Amino acid sequence: MLKGLRTVGYHVKDLEGAKRWYAELLGKQPYFDQPFYVGFDVGGYELGLQPAAEGTQPGAGGDTAYWGVDDVQAALERIVERGGKLHQAAQDVGEGIVVGAALDPFGNVLGVIKNLNFAPPLTYAAQADVSTRAIVKEAKLAATADHVFSLWSSSSAMATWWATESRIDLRPGGFYELFFLMDAPLGLRGGEGCRVLSYLPGRMLTFSWNAPPHLARTRALPTWVVLEFQPEASDCRFRLTHLGWPNSEWDEPESQWPETYAYFDAAWGRVLERLASHLSPAAPT
Repeated sequence: MLKGLRTVGYHVKDLEGAKRWYAELLGKQPYFDQPFYVGFDVGGYELGLQPAAEGTQPGAGGDTAYWGVDDVQAALERIVERGGKLHQAAQDVGEGIVVGAALDPFGNVLGVIKNLNFAPPLTYAAQADVSTRAIVKEAKLAATADHVFSLWSSSSAMATWWATESRIDLRPGGFYELFFLMDAPLGLRGGEGCRVLSYLPGRMLTFSWNAPPHLARTRALPTWVVLEFQPEASDCRFRLTHLGWPNSEWDEPESQWPETYAYFDAAWGRVLERLASHLSPAAPT
C-alpha cells in the first residue's frame, strides 16, 4: 500500500554543483552526503540528488513533483535569482491553492505549491522506535496556570520572555516555530517546521521539536515536548517533558543523539530559569 510521498529524486550531471546550489536554496546542508547520493530533509520529505547515469538525463518528463511553500511567487523568484528558469508562472487553481514551477540549473523541474488544506506528518517516529528516556524539568512558578499557558501559546506572549520572533498557531497541526538566529539562512534559524500536536487550555500543550542547526543529523528527525500546567492556589506547578528519543543509534560513531540529548537537558533548564525570572523578577538593588 502507498503511504505517501517519501523521496523525490533528481538526476544531475554535476553532483557537487547541485549539492551546493540546493544547500543555498534550501538554507540547509544535506543530512546524507555521499559520492553516489545526496539527500536533503525538506519538511520531513526527502529531496535526493544522484549522478545522471547513462541513458538517464535530467529534464522535464511530463510529471512534476510539487514542494510546499508559504509564498509561490517568492519561491519562484528565489529559484530564478539563483540561476533557475521560470517554467510555470504562479497560478491560483482554486480554493486558495497556488502552484508554479521552475527549472533548476541542471534541467530538473521544481514544482512549488501553497495548499493550506494539506499538512505533512507531525512527527516521524513510530512507537516501537521510541525509547523510554525523557528529559524532565519541573518548577513552581509565581503565576496562575492559565497565565503560564498563555506565555507559551501565542507569538506576542512568547516575545515578552523568550523568543522575540516566532510563529505560533494554536491548533493541532498549526505552526510552533521559534526563531533564534534571524540573520542565518532560511532553514537554519531555529524551530522551522515544528507543529502543535495537541493542547488543553490552561493545562497542557504538546509540540514537535527539532535539534538546533549545528546538529544536522538529528535535526531532520523531530522529537516532541509536553508541557503540563498544574494549578496550585495562585501558583502553577509546571512540568516540561521532552520525549521521542530513538531506541537505537546512540552508540554509533557519528551519532549526534547523545549530543542532542545533552544539549536540550541543559537548554531546557535555562529556559525554565528564564521563565521563572520573568514571572518573579529580582527586586532592584
